[in-house]
Amino acid sequence: MKILAVSDVESKYIWDHFDPAVFKSVDLIISCGDLKASYLSYLVTMIPAPLFYVCGNHDTDYAHRPPEGCVCIDGELVRYRGLRIAGLGGAMGGGQGAIVYTEAEMERRAKKLEARIKKAGGVDIFVTHAAPLGRGDGPSQFHRGFSSFCRIDDTYSPKYHFFGHYHLSGSPVNNRAVSVFGATTCVNATGYRIIEL
Repeated sequence: MKILAVSDVESKYIWDHFDPAVFKSVDLIISCGDLKASYLSYLVTMIPAPLFYVCGNHDTDYAHRPPEGCVCIDGELVRYRGLRIAGLGGAMGGGQGAIVYTEAEMERRAKKLEARIKKAGGVDIFVTHAAPLGRGDGPSQFHRGFSSFCRIDDTYSPKYHFFGHYHLSGSPVNNRAVSVFGATTCVNATGYRIIEL
């Protein structure tokens, strides 16, 4: 299965210079947040594959205008072609006007999701906006990851954990974008990444 993972930065290559040959074999699209709803709707129009998403900290407009033809998996576990895919949106922070959580708030959300993961017998792909703590997060408090995400990765060993939030510069093959922790490959999907399972 080929997965197109996207996050945070609308790719000019995809949006302005779409090449159907590059994306014709994509089976699934995953969005890790902070992308325009119109961009996600464009992706499912151009690529004949389902799109599952979580909200980023800037996606407050999704409440009124969600991306058309896409499925929100925030706090949910869905199945697709035998894969169990779970998601948690939002980022670290406080204040109004953004989708943000404290560590304690995300811990409560993670425990609710874990109940769904246990019922499903595990999870194959974990999708978040923020990174797991110390595993691809940034140096600032705003880009700090969540320890509850590490616990889910360490306990249930998803094959992949896709996230964004902390923007990596460079090409879609940036070496810092992919790292392995235990049985889980962590992928920062800023811009876009194509992953084959």
